Amino acid sequence: MNDLNTNQTVPPQGTDAYSEYADEEEIDLAKYLGILLAYKWFIGLVMLIGTLQGASYAFIATPIYQANALIQVEDQQASGLAALEDVAGLLEGDAAIEAEAQLLHSRMVIGEAVDQLLLNIAAEPEYFPLIGRAIARNFAPEQPGVARPWFNLPQYAWGGEKIAVDFLEVPASLLGKPLRLVTGRLGRYHLLDEDEQLLLKGEVGKLAEASLGGGGKIKLFVSALKARVRTHFMLVRFSPMQSISRILANFSAKEKGKKSGMLYLTMSGPHKASITQLLNKIADVYVAQNVARNSAEAELSLGFLEKHLPPLKERVDAAENAYNQYRMQHGSIDLAAETKSVLEGLVQIETALLDLQQERDELRNRFKPAHPVIKALDGKIGILKAQGKKLEQDADQLPETQRDILRLARDVEVNTGLYTKLLNIAQELRVVKAGTVGNVRIIDYALTPEMPVKPKKGLIITIALLASLFLGVILAFLLRALRGGVNDPGEIERRLGLPVYASIMHSKAQCLMAKRAKKGGRAIGILAQQQPDDPVIESFRSLRTTLHFSLKQAGNNIIMVAGASPEVGKTFTSINLAAVLASNGKKVLVIDGDLRRGHLHRYIGRPRANGLSELITENEEGGTGNIQPTGIEGLYLLSTGKLPPNPAELLLHESFKQKLDILSGMFDYVIIDGAPILAVTDAAIIGKNAATTLLVVKANFHTMRELEQATRQLQQAGVVVKGVVFNDVEVNSGRYGYGKYIYQYDYKTT
Repeated sequence: MNDLNTNQTVPPQGTDAYSEYADEEEIDLAKYLGILLAYKWFIGLVMLIGTLQGASYAFIATPIYQANALIQVEDQQASGLAALEDVAGLLEGDAAIEAEAQLLHSRMVIGEAVDQLLLNIAAEPEYFPLIGRAIARNFAPEQPGVARPWFNLPQYAWGGEKIAVDFLEVPASLLGKPLRLVTGRLGRYHLLDEDEQLLLKGEVGKLAEASLGGGGKIKLFVSALKARVRTHFMLVRFSPMQSISRILANFSAKEKGKKSGMLYLTMSGPHKASITQLLNKIADVYVAQNVARNSAEAELSLGFLEKHLPPLKERVDAAENAYNQYRMQHGSIDLAAETKSVLEGLVQIETALLDLQQERDELRNRFKPAHPVIKALDGKIGILKAQGKKLEQDADQLPETQRDILRLARDVEVNTGLYTKLLNIAQELRVVKAGTVGNVRIIDYALTPEMPVKPKKGLIITIALLASLFLGVILAFLLRALRGGVNDPGEIERRLGLPVYASIMHSKAQCLMAKRAKKGGRAIGILAQQQPDDPVIESFRSLRTTLHFSLKQAGNNIIMVAGASPEVGKTFTSINLAAVLASNGKKVLVIDGDLRRGHLHRYIGRPRANGLSELITENEEGGTGNIQPTGIEGLYLLSTGKLPPNPAELLLHESFKQKLDILSGMFDYVIIDGAPILAVTDAAIIGKNAATTLLVVKANFHTMRELEQATRQLQQAGVVVKGVVFNDVEVNSGRYGYGKYIYQYDYKTT
């Protein structure tokens, strides 16, 4: 008796710390494997649901295409000292290509593309939620007309619907807000706002206009419309910033390779033709602005020259007129050789000074006045000015007429030379401007993509499968932790101090028999009778052997089968244990002692009436007329009889013990299926009359606290629990069950 109540176990001799640790590790791994196999159908269900969801998304999601283009950015001619060119290339190469990439993302480029392609307007049919787009995609575009509506919902697009909006102008309050266009008959339509308020009515091919409250106006021009009557289309007019943001969300420009100077442009979207057109337009706008930027200097210089050439032409004409008028007044005067020499010298000096001054102005933008190059030019200019001053002094010594004619002739020569030179420069700048190609060029224009880049169906399904598997495993362990059921018979022996007499495996055959009985309204049947070779029955034979030795020292042959709670398999254990005992040539009586919900009679298809209740209340000594045969030789049944209103009081009746003593003498074994001990006290009352009590424990069902409480209640009532029957153990694949407590050894026929 003391050994049965101890909670401590003595480790076997000859073990050490390492072997105990290894054994615990092995038990833990087997425990985890057992949990996974016990919840295999749950995990499989989670995997199935997750995989189906992933597959549904993969096939329903809108395909996303990606177009790409390639642009080369060439290095511009470096300026400055030649010795610094290599260093400048190392320092500025990455920054230059990054600047060009940022320029492609600028509002200057993207905004121009938006304006040219009218991308500030979005117009598309309204689809049924989730599956509408997928259904519409399966409608072949070459088919005439539009698809028939599904689910009797003509307002949605189901395939073939199209709309082309060339112009949409709305007040600022409606920018970015969806407007609903509802089609009518003969190309007519009406436009509604978010509150289903009518904004305007129109017709395809005609400009529709309406005034709104607050002085705003709305204008709409629909150039093409293909849809059934009452089909809905969604229209949105975006602000410039919204339009650019929508494009930038799907646009990318990055350098391809390291220091390659190649920009790789990509554009993603559901409409492959549209994204190809847009990407090519962005590339063209970018190249055009690059050319304009490179020709800007020539254009500015040309503008300066074209501004100053007319006044200079007037000066040339005025000098020629003054020169000709002087000669007419004084007659035709030929210049003397000395005067010609002075004139040529002055003209050459003036021309040289003009060239040097222009060169100095250009270099002044790059160098400071103290730079040696600037100082050298200033020296040359000073020398020429000195020479010019000397020639002017020589001219002052000429006769008055020769001096006047020299001055007029010099003005004509200098102004004419200056005008001619500037005219030539202007012509050269026009040629430079017209021939500027910029430092970028398009290597590859975007081509219409053939296959979508998203969704990747195989990858999505694989990820969904793995994720659902992981989720299923996590949920299985979580449910197991929340449930807290005992699945290790060794733990019961350690915590309760009760031996585990047998471990009964889960019987699929018994489950099938119960389903058939429920469906057909017939007897459940006894597993030991219908399938005596079932491995579960072999477990009951092992239990029979254990009881054979245990009952030798018992006070009587009455065995009570108890359970902590309902649905643990007490009745299944009682009837099959009784059948196995009877198959050994013994006379066995099984009594349904659950006077509240007992159903032992259903196993043999007999009525409940005239059973234990009547046996206790009748006055005759024998009462054997209440006992029913089961169809198995040596096995008899005493059902509950009519369910009494006060089962506990009935079991406390003295007649109950007297009748049990009589039945004990008539049979080799009397097995009583008791009520759950934690629910009612009936089992404690019955157990006082039984020398042997077995506690049925269902695997993964009870908490240890529940089992401790059930054992305590029985012991407090004076009931001696001899051992535990560990029931409904799931058998893993292979030969192991939970831990190492269950082995399969099936019969083999030859």
